[in-house]
Formats: sequence, C-alpha cells, structure tokens
Amino acid sequence: MDDDQADGGSEGTRNEITGGTFYAPVTLARDVTMQVTGPAPQALAGLPAGPAGFVGRTDSLGEVLGFLGPAGEGLPGVVVSAMAGMAGVGKTAGPDLLQPGPATPNRRALPDAATTAVPDGLGRLPRPPAAVFLGRGQVLTRLHRTLTRTQKTGSVVITQAAVYGLGGIGKSELALQYAARHRDKYTLVWWSEADNPTQIQASLAELARTVCVGADSVAAAQASVEEAAAWALVWLAAHPGWLLIFDNVEDAEDLHPYLGRLSGGRVLITSRRDTGWQDVGCTPISLEVLEPEAAQQLLAKLIGIRPTTEDGEEPAARELARLAEELGFLPLALRQAGAFIARTPGVTVTDYRRLLHQAPDGEEVLARVWALTRQRIAERDALAPRLLALLACYAPDQLPVGVLHHLPEVEPVRVGKALALLASYSMITISNDRDAVSVHRLVQAVTLADLPDQQRRTVREEAAGLLAAALPEDPTVIGTWARYERLLPHARTALAPESDAMNQMIDYLKASGAYATAMTVQHHRYRALLDRDGPHHLRTLIAQAELAYYTAMVGDVVGARDQFAALVPIRERVSGAEHPDTLAVRANLARWSGEAGDAAGARDQLAELVPIRERVSGAEHPDTLAVRAHLIWWSGEAGDVVGARDQSAALLPIRERVSGAEHPDTLTDRANLAYWSGRAGDVVGARDQSAALLSIRERVLGAEHPETLADRAHLARWSGEAGDAAGARDQLAALLPIRERVSGTEHPDTLAVRAHLARWSGEAGDAAGARDQLAALLPIRERVSGAEHPDTLTARAHLAYWTRRCEDGNAGSSNENQ
Repeated sequence: MDDDQADGGSEGTRNEITGGTFYAPVTLARDVTMQVTGPAPQALAGLPAGPAGFVGRTDSLGEVLGFLGPAGEGLPGVVVSAMAGMAGVGKTAGPDLLQPGPATPNRRALPDAATTAVPDGLGRLPRPPAAVFLGRGQVLTRLHRTLTRTQKTGSVVITQAAVYGLGGIGKSELALQYAARHRDKYTLVWWSEADNPTQIQASLAELARTVCVGADSVAAAQASVEEAAAWALVWLAAHPGWLLIFDNVEDAEDLHPYLGRLSGGRVLITSRRDTGWQDVGCTPISLEVLEPEAAQQLLAKLIGIRPTTEDGEEPAARELARLAEELGFLPLALRQAGAFIARTPGVTVTDYRRLLHQAPDGEEVLARVWALTRQRIAERDALAPRLLALLACYAPDQLPVGVLHHLPEVEPVRVGKALALLASYSMITISNDRDAVSVHRLVQAVTLADLPDQQRRTVREEAAGLLAAALPEDPTVIGTWARYERLLPHARTALAPESDAMNQMIDYLKASGAYATAMTVQHHRYRALLDRDGPHHLRTLIAQAELAYYTAMVGDVVGARDQFAALVPIRERVSGAEHPDTLAVRANLARWSGEAGDAAGARDQLAELVPIRERVSGAEHPDTLAVRAHLIWWSGEAGDVVGARDQSAALLPIRERVSGAEHPDTLTDRANLAYWSGRAGDVVGARDQSAALLSIRERVLGAEHPETLADRAHLARWSGEAGDAAGARDQLAALLPIRERVSGTEHPDTLAVRAHLARWSGEAGDAAGARDQLAALLPIRERVSGAEHPDTLTARAHLAYWTRRCEDGNAGSSNENQ
C-alpha cells in the first residue's frame, strides 16, 4: 500500500502564539493525499531560495512586530506552523510567524521506567504523625483490611479506599497514621496533595523526579510536569507493592485519568465528599467525630492532666467532658484548644471554657477557638498573626517558606520564629525538612473570614506580591522549572488571572510543555481580561489568541480553527487589516484550517497572505519566511509535491543565514525538505536526511522533545519506504509508548503513530494485526477528529484495505488446500 494513502494525524508539536519569550514547537502532521487540480498559486512560484519547516521562539513581540502597545506592552502576534510530515505520521514542522529566538537547551530523555529500580528508603509523608492519636483504632483496622484484602480471582490489581468526612474530622491524620504504621509493608509510600488536578499531576511528577535521582536527575528536572507525571504512572505499573495517598480530593473525577492506569498497588484517598467513590472502584469509609470518652482523653493528654482519679470522676474530668462536648468532639478543635491550654501558663480548662463563652454570640465554635488562639499568639509575637493571614491566601499545602522571606524589612530569622510559634499552637504544620508550611483549610477560611473587607483585600494583595517576587526570573530556563512547579498551586490560588505574574507562570507551563494546564489557566486569564478590559482591548485579544493556540496544542484543531476564525475580523477592526498581529492571526487560521482537513483552503489563504507579509515585514523577515514555509507545506498537501520539494530546498539556505544552522526553525526546515524529497520519490534520500537530522535534534532539543519524536516517526516511515518494513514497524512500536506518555493516548500525534504502526505491521506480513489495530483506532479517530475528517476517512480506507488483504489471504489458503 502506498504510504501517501496512510492515515495521518499531527505527530509532533506545534508553533506558538503570542508574547513573551517562548519556544514554538514544530508540528508533525498527517500526510493526507488530496488531488487538487490546477496550477500552484502564483505566490509559490516566486519563492526565493531558503529553508522549509518552522519552529521558533518569539521574544518581545514589541521587538518582533515593531509595535508597542499601551504602557510599552509588547503585543504578540500569532504563530502558525506548516507541517511537514510523514504520510499519516504527520508533519514535521510548521513555520513560526514570529521572530525566532535562541535554541531550546538540550533536553535528555527520561530513563526507562520499567528498569529504573526503587531507590532505598523512597517515600514521602508531609510530616511525622501526631504523637497523641486516640479513638481511631477500629477505623484504622477497617482501613487496613480494606487495603490488604485480595480478590477471589487471584492477586490484587489495585485496591482503593476513600475516607470521607467533615473538614477537621481528622481524615489526613488518619491516613498519615496508617501510612507511618505500615510503611514497612510497602515498597513505596507516597503522599500527594490532591485538592485539584494540577496538584495531583505535580505530585506524580515529583515522584518521577525523586525516583530518577539515582538514574538521571538531569533528565527528570528537564521533563515537563505532564511528561514526568506520565512517566511516574508507567513506573508504578512496573514496580508493584506501593501505597499512594491522595489527600483532600475535591472531586472523584479528578482522579479518573490516573486510577484507570494504576495497577499493582494500593490507593488511599481522603475527601470531604461522600459521593462518587464507588463509581471509581473505591471502598468508601466514613469518618465521624470522636466518641465522647476518646475526645476527653485526647484533651487530657494534650494538656497533660489526668481526666479521672482512682476514686472516680473529679471536677477536672467534668470540665474536660464539657469542653469536649462544646467543641463538638471535632479533633481539629480539640487539638487547637489543648495546645492553647498547654502553652498558656495559668489557664485551666475552666478558664478556657469561660473565654469561649465570652466570644460574640452566633460565632461558630471553631471561630471562637481560633480567635482565642490568635489573640494569645499576637500577644507573644505580632508578626505571627500577620503570617497566618498571609498563609490563608495560598493553597493549603506545602508553601515554600522562602516566599515569606520576601516580606520587606523582616529578617528570615523573625519569620522562622513566628512560624514556630504558630506551629506550637497547632495553627500550622511545618514540613519535616523545615522548608515548607501547610495550613488546614478550615483555619484558612476562618482566618480570612475574620478580617474586615479592606484588610482582607490588603492581605490578598500582599500575598500575591510576595509570590510574584518569589517567581524565578526566566521561566524558559529549565533549571527554574522545579521551583515554578512548587509554586504553581499557590499561584493559582493567590494570583489574579490577569496579572503579569500569572502570565509569567503560563510562560513556564508553555516552555515546559504542560499545555493542558496552560490551556486551563489561560482560559481563566482570558475571561478575567474580558471582564476587566472588554472584548476589543489589545490585552484581551492577545489572551484570546493564546487560548486558541493552547486549544490546538492539546489536540483540538477544529476548535482552534474556529477560535482564530472568530478572532480575525475583530483584529482587523481593532488593529487594521495589515497590522502584523492581524496577519499572524490570519496565518494561524490558515494553518489550523489545513490541520482540520482543508489543505487547499489553507494554501489559498497563505498565498494571499505572502505578498502582504513581504510588504509589511520584508522578504527575509522570520515572519515572512514562516508564512512562506506554511505555503510550501499546504501546497504540497494539496497535491504539488514536487513544487514543495523544490521550494523547500530553496528556502533552507535563507533560513540558515537568518536563524543559524542549528536553530530549531532551521532543523524543521531540514525535516520538511527530507519529507517532501521522500514524497517526490527519493525515499532513500529522505531516510538518510532524516537519520542525520535526528541526531542533531536529540542534541539540540532532547530525546523526548515532541519535535524529536516527530523526526523518529519520519525516519521510521522512510526506512519502511526504502524497503525495511520490519525495521519501520519496530521503530514505531518503540516510539508509541513514549509518544503516549509525552502527548497523551488520544492526541492526534499519538493516533498518527498508531496508524503508521498498523500500516508497517501489515507491510511486514501481519495483515491481521494491521486490520485489528486499525479497527481499534478508527472509533477513537472518529471521536477525536470527526467522522468526515481526512484522517478518519484514510483510517477507514486502510481498515478496508487490510481487511480485504486478510480475506484474500484466507481465500488463497483455502484454494491451496483444495
């Protein structure tokens, strides 16, 4: 079967949009053969010599586009990428419509998950378990039985328990006590703060980096959050016997992407929610308030008194019982009260009860407890309540203490003393390494609710400023990513979506390849700017373009096309028809129209755009070269394969002169030239060019960068075309799990690799295997790309082809037997 008929899909990355310094990845895309009659557009015929392909960065768009918006703000344009891909595996690259910047630092591949051993002593718990822990013996026993039971059918695949109950009921402490008591029974015990999907993913990424310390810590540090988290899931599947704890899950749906991929271990979940757990295969365990006697004993131990005497009950015991009842037998309130009494000389249980009763009527008991505690703390250190108010503005878990060191005119030693005081009253928890601090969510809520409106706003502003000051300067530097990752949940809580600091955080997500999270955060940013500045403000339009870009990067090319189509007339009206930003949006519309299946339409749009871009930016401006490269690509996709090859060869030397021989844009141009050479019939030359390019790409971008994976797919394709079908099959089989981990199992790039693996499996002699692989792929392709998308139609045709080959083979065997 001719590979030009192969199923396609974007196998690779895509170029970026908008401002700031960012790396624009390449795109491998489907190679869909479309017969389009008529000559190539006139604009293509006059293309000067130079490279094809496109990857790039844009630095300040003000510099790139020669335009500064209000207050000197650079206005980003939009990047598109033309793809040069393998038939079905996808395009190699796309031109960047913005000025290229420096090459991305070398990135190394993560080690093989299956063979990376479990490091000795590996594990993570947020703090030591409480020394005083009473009244939970029965539920601990039930929890242990639930997690250690075996299925009647044999070994346990995975056992899951979800402990739910009120805030402050002691769910996290129960999980911590269980983990500490049974950690020697597990190969690994790992604690994850799990308030939201971002925290879950970040914790799994941290697991990957911790496991890789002895194997390849550099590669682990360079991997994006999404890549590292996916690696962790593969590693867990290969190393059974672990316990994962997801603490304070707000929605069972947040764990769906992970629970189905975990096997060979145990999962313990804590949550305030009581529904949805059986739907995800968990055994729900309800945690109630303490029994009266246990609550009384807990208070007595915390305070350091005996609740009873040998002669029976005494006044102190009665006072303890009354206080426990007044605190609702809630463990968090009991601990707060016990710490207060124990730390305050001369205060008895009776005195504390009297203080509680003096609080304003109508206040919840917890609010009264914490009001007393905050008052006492303030008397001892005025900085402590200020810190507590600031901590209430961040995510509850694991704020790096260094953030608080940015307080003006406050020495770090003073901060440390104030935090120690708060911890001694059980208001906060300090991590084992003394590097991070956590606050119970109820403490945060009550602390903020107790502040007057203006003071609350002032505290929130101060907390946001401290976090902004703690962000590393350059989010594109790989060495800063670990710190950005730690600060991400706090940024999403404390920073305004429209703030410059949040934009800096999004730049980190973009640079590290965490596109799904970037899209979520960017959506919030766009909505905030829309509400604040209106739909036609330049900042809103920039954010809208960025959101469209991230929509494409997570695989929704139709959605991206429609968003850019809606943006074009607004840009024309606001900025002018020939403003560089408007032209960039038009280029993106063309690119994603082609990705959505309209190659001829993309070609025609770009043919109209080239002369305008030449006039506005100059013939050799990187933006102009990018548009020309896209025109080459989509002209080839629309049927002019030889013209695309020749014009790619003409573009390469220009790109080398403008951007440098090893700039990512230049490397993508080389990939495109190899691709179109192969499509024009020189498959051996395409194979050799692809092999030479792959080693450079691995050195410049890293072995698991999406563009590098795209080059591997191309090399496999041209190796097969040159006669080594089995070699192509084996290369693609090795590539598929990496692509699934990097891009996701249903990303168009991943589906493209699956399509090619099916094709070369068939070409290597396994027609039935090719048929079955395509039968499994087709419904996914229909759901992801649409029933009438060219990739879907090609997959359907391939399935019919290999089905027919199987039937022909069976018929032949039957005739021979006769």
